[in-house]
Formats: sequence, C-alpha cells, structure tokens
Amino acid sequence: MIPQELLKLISNGESVTVEFKKSRTEVTKDVYETVCAFSNRNGGHIFLGINDDGEILGIEEDKVDKIKKEFVTSINNGNKMYPPLYLTPMEYESKGRHILYIRVPVSQDVSRCNGRIFDRNHDSDIDITHHSDEVYRLYARKSGSYYVNKVFPAFDISDLRSDLIERAKIMTRSRAKDHPCRHTAFWYRSNDHVRPAAAQDRCYFPGV
Repeated sequence: MIPQELLKLISNGESVTVEFKKSRTEVTKDVYETVCAFSNRNGGHIFLGINDDGEILGIEEDKVDKIKKEFVTSINNGNKMYPPLYLTPMEYESKGRHILYIRVPVSQDVSRCNGRIFDRNHDSDIDITHHSDEVYRLYARKSGSYYVNKVFPAFDISDLRSDLIERAKIMTRSRAKDHPCRHTAFWYRSNDHVRPAAAQDRCYFPGV
C-alpha cells in the first residue's frame, strides 16, 4: 500500500519538490538530473513508475530489483554524482502496480551530475553549468548568505586596507568608466556597521 502522505503528493502533481518518472524498465538519465537539482535546491520527492499526469503506470515487476540496484550504484559513483549520495528507493504497490519512491534531501554542497550542475525551477530541472550568475547564487545559498551582503559588526575603519580598495576601484573603472565608485569614498557604513571591503586578514565573526 502507498502511504496516504505519498498519495497526497502524487495527487498534487509535479512541483518544485515533486517529480514523476515512468522508468518502467530502467532508470532514465533524467532521474539523476532531478536528484542533482533537488539536492541543490530544497530537496524533493521522486516517484518512479508514474507518468507526468500523476497516473500510476507501475514498474514491470521483474525490473524492480534491477532498477533499485542500478540507482543505488549510480548515485554512489563519484563519476556520476558528485558528491556521492546515499539514498534508498522504497518500494510500494497499488492495485498490483509497483512504484519506487525516493526522498532526496537538500545537500550542504553543490551537487553535480556527470560534471554538470542542475537546479530546480518550478517542475523542471535546469542545467545552469554555464550560467555564471546562477552558479554564483547557488554557491551563495549553500554558504548561507551572500558574502558581499554580510555585515560584520566587529569591523572598524582601521581594519580596511585603502591600497586594496584603490586597486579594486581602478579595476572597476577599467571595466566601466561611468561606475559610481569613481565619485565615492573607499568605504561606507550601513546601520552603523562598516561593510567588509578589502579587510585585512582577521576573524570578524562575533563570538569566534
């Protein structure tokens, strides 16, 4: 029997955290892309043996064990999925039709599938490998916050290196001559805290 909480997920259809795959005789390659995307986003639920409309087609009974083994072996292969994952497909049966359910937790690290980075957008897996802004945002999410937006209350003006800031201003102007930095001072405050631009090497995390 399929648990009620899983039946509810199926009835609600595909979403940013739910994906259906037919995979009646084998694990299709897009299953691993979804695992990667879920790992990189919010985690999620993958159902094998169900079509895009949420209809339970079932996995061919003599292929269930083969699909389980193939899936577990592949996601533990660092060349296929990096970092390797340890997930166990759960088998359920409804009206003689077998499905596999895979719970994918969110990863603390950026996951790659066959060397490519996938992220979840609505009910689709998006390859963002060559989209530098999206990759940057993904790494920022994994690190907890955008470093450039982090405020360090322990900073003082004396902790800033004007020589490094001046070099940064020169580099910025070389790329964009009309950049506002050509008119501004090399430091500024936000809510009475100094932003951590070009600071000297020192730990500024409170309590550390």
